[in-house]
Amino acid sequence: MFIKLIVLCLLPVSILCTVRWEDCGQADRSLVFHKLNFASDRIVIDGKQPLKAEVSFDLLDSLDYDVQMDATLRRYFTFFGIKRSVQLPCVNDAGSCSGKFCYFVQSYANLARSFAEQLHVPFDCRMQPTTYAGNISYAVPPTAFKRIPSVITEALSGVYELVIRWKSDGHELGCLAISSELAINF
Repeated sequence: MFIKLIVLCLLPVSILCTVRWEDCGQADRSLVFHKLNFASDRIVIDGKQPLKAEVSFDLLDSLDYDVQMDATLRRYFTFFGIKRSVQLPCVNDAGSCSGKFCYFVQSYANLARSFAEQLHVPFDCRMQPTTYAGNISYAVPPTAFKRIPSVITEALSGVYELVIRWKSDGHELGCLAISSELAINF
């Protein structure tokens, strides 16, 4: 469930063709990331191989229904030798979206349930303080890009960065930044 957000991040970005991540949270955060290691140097979505990662994070305080999530997804490109980025809008709960964490857990229920099962934790957006760790895997369904012409899916491939912040009562609980080269090969 929480890790579903990480997979949203998984559809992200890098600059040197490697998947990079950072715990970008404040010193007094409740959500502390220790590990997010992907099985490959870049994220490839091809409908054949699942996305795989090893994760480890500590939740120091409970998450409840009031936790907000803010995600910013940027696409990087070079135009006439100048490096630029554009923030992608929120479309169908993907992209740069904000809202209640529980809403996104339900919106991505299949992904969240899969992660919860793999981490041997309950499928619920309310999370209890503990260490969450394990290996996760998610196969992006081949139908995910079925209606999109291959010319467009190829254009979607590139370098992305995703930053997710969790907040409650105006206080930041945690932050995770992921960047990677994303290749979509359907």
